[in-house]
Amino acid sequence: MSTDLDFRYEPEVQEVVDRARKLVPLLREHSARAEQDRRLAPEAVEALRAAGFFRMSVPRAYGGDEFGIRTQAAAIAEIGRGCASAGWLVGITGAAETLSSLIPEKGAKEIFGATPDVFVCANGGHHSATATRVDGGYRVTGKFPTISGVEIGDWMILAVVPLVADGEPTGELVSLAAPPKEGRVHHTWNVAGMLGTGSHTVEFDGLFVPESRSIEHPLDPELGLLNFPKLETFAAVAHRTIAALVGAAHGALDTVWDMLEKGKPLIDTVHASALDSPVVRQWLTEAVHDVDTAYHHLLSSADMFDAAATAEGTMSRADRTRARLHMSSALQNARQAMGKLLDLGSTSGFSSSNPLQRYWRDLETGSHHIHFNRLVSLEDYSRSLLGVDQPVSLIH
Repeated sequence: MSTDLDFRYEPEVQEVVDRARKLVPLLREHSARAEQDRRLAPEAVEALRAAGFFRMSVPRAYGGDEFGIRTQAAAIAEIGRGCASAGWLVGITGAAETLSSLIPEKGAKEIFGATPDVFVCANGGHHSATATRVDGGYRVTGKFPTISGVEIGDWMILAVVPLVADGEPTGELVSLAAPPKEGRVHHTWNVAGMLGTGSHTVEFDGLFVPESRSIEHPLDPELGLLNFPKLETFAAVAHRTIAALVGAAHGALDTVWDMLEKGKPLIDTVHASALDSPVVRQWLTEAVHDVDTAYHHLLSSADMFDAAATAEGTMSRADRTRARLHMSSALQNARQAMGKLLDLGSTSGFSSSNPLQRYWRDLETGSHHIHFNRLVSLEDYSRSLLGVDQPVSLIH
């Protein structure tokens, strides 16, 4: 028996997926250590880097692969199958695409010139930092919380930082790119799951960032902030990380399948093996179907983002909200599968030595990220369908 679901990817996509699949055993081997250390194990980081998974979003002009969202999602799900935190971080470094498209060419060459295999982390704009203009650039001071992969990051996007002059806000905003290693990391990532992402706080105290690595955001009365990513760009970043969580459900399926194949008993019943029970077989079938369905939602939304990118236009509100609801449904199906798998794994699945409990905690923690809120996705889609009011989400 096998839990490899029969997805027929295009040959060029399949090659990337196969490359990711080869890393699954190594990522599983180091996932408990990543959780304990609250950062990916160095062996996992270097394996991902060497296999080219940090360059998937980097433009070809800078030596990257510039893969579409479908290719990235399929590969990240496979990485998440080994370790959800590793998949999440590969999704996060997709921010390289946004950075390279907005930053001046001189700055992009500084970031990607030596090698495209760099890890780019980013904050979501929620922070206490400020910046001041100085000769040749800016100085940044303040804390940036929950920065996934900050300790392995080569570069970090310090997004929408307010400018101050003589201690007073000027009303201007700027985004900057800086090495997170030049800041001080506060180990604040104490949560129930996704511990291996190392989403700690980093603090800068007067860090100088040259103009070449800055993006000013003038405010237009009608257009809003300028030099800002398209709304679908934010959704696409979320899509990559959701792929890691779908992969976590697949990894849990692998784990339970292996337990059942080895003859896991159905204790205090007439069945010598749990798989002798027709109801257990039905429950397993439903779990497989839920994981399969999660992939279909994930890939459908990926295709919508890729179609919009090919058209080189702005994604319509209708398409964007529809794609986001597919993303939300991918998570919903992944969580449905996980519930059934926990039932099949029974108490032994919650042992600290059993990876099933880690896949479960990672999926539950990651899927409750505010940007994945299904209630918001449903409301936005319904408003779009009816053509009423403004979207609820401010950044998707």
